Amino acid sequence: MVKVAIIGAGFMGAMHAEVYSQLPNVKIAAIVDGRGEKAKSLAEKYSAIPYLDADQILAKPDIAIIDICLPTFLHKEYVIKAAQAGKDVVCEKPIALTVEDANEMVDVCKAKKVRFMVAHVIRFWPEYAFVKKNYDQGRFGKLITITCARLSPKPTWGWQNWLLDSSRSGGALFDLHIHDVDFILYLLGRNPVSLYSKGTFSPEEGYTHVFTTYNFSDHITAFAEGGWDMTSNFPFEMKFIAQFEKAVIDFDSTSNPTLTVYYADGRIDRPQLERKTAQVSGGNISDLGGYFFELNYFIDHVVHNKEFQVITPQDAVNSLGIVIKELESLKTGKIITL
Repeated sequence: MVKVAIIGAGFMGAMHAEVYSQLPNVKIAAIVDGRGEKAKSLAEKYSAIPYLDADQILAKPDIAIIDICLPTFLHKEYVIKAAQAGKDVVCEKPIALTVEDANEMVDVCKAKKVRFMVAHVIRFWPEYAFVKKNYDQGRFGKLITITCARLSPKPTWGWQNWLLDSSRSGGALFDLHIHDVDFILYLLGRNPVSLYSKGTFSPEEGYTHVFTTYNFSDHITAFAEGGWDMTSNFPFEMKFIAQFEKAVIDFDSTSNPTLTVYYADGRIDRPQLERKTAQVSGGNISDLGGYFFELNYFIDHVVHNKEFQVITPQDAVNSLGIVIKELESLKTGKIITL
């Protein structure tokens, strides 16, 4: 039985706790949050012990894993603290707000010989995993283009409204749009040769909506739109259309079924994907699937000492670096060559 402490009892901490409660060899030993009532409420639900201060649990030898579900600007501090305490670490995305901080986090984890994974959940989301698997197998022929979109109402549910403070979250570019950036890089297995971004900007909130075109070698073009400036009654949506030589794969999270394959020969297929739902309030999504597969993967690889392959720490650093290049394009109005 491996014992986990979750630092951060907000929406994401609650999602992670729900996953761990469904894994057979995991015990949620502690929930840490400076808001005592949040820590107590979540801890009671999963028979864990609530704490106000992370330092109280880092010294406990029976806790093997620290799960960091804190605002982005706190990731570096607590990943390093956990690593220095000899704990294996899973941390919510993005890894950090600067590449320098991200590299320091990776370096400390390596030096302390602890396992470190950044929770880029879309790599594990069933519909995205379906595309990745079939792309790698060449089932649908050559990929011609992929278009991704992620749209949300303004995220007002965060602690102290931290998501809408670009100095703490990086804005929609770093917190929301990076999901699709990371997936496109994962899908193709390489960086674009150039990119160009346009977007809408708020002095306080940073970039609230971004549109980016990525040009890859082999004449592949990808496009991603991300924004959290939609009206409050607009449903959260994530979508993609992947055009291959032999088929077009269409995903829309608001549709039922969510995934459709349109073959060039006229056939239409709607694959059945494993689905897990969670009754967790306070965020923008109720599908537990990606989170379940992600954390199950992390626990399995830590317990059996297997190398991470779906997502490595360097992958997370690289995705952050591409988003920072997009920020450069947004600020300068120029095409950025990589």
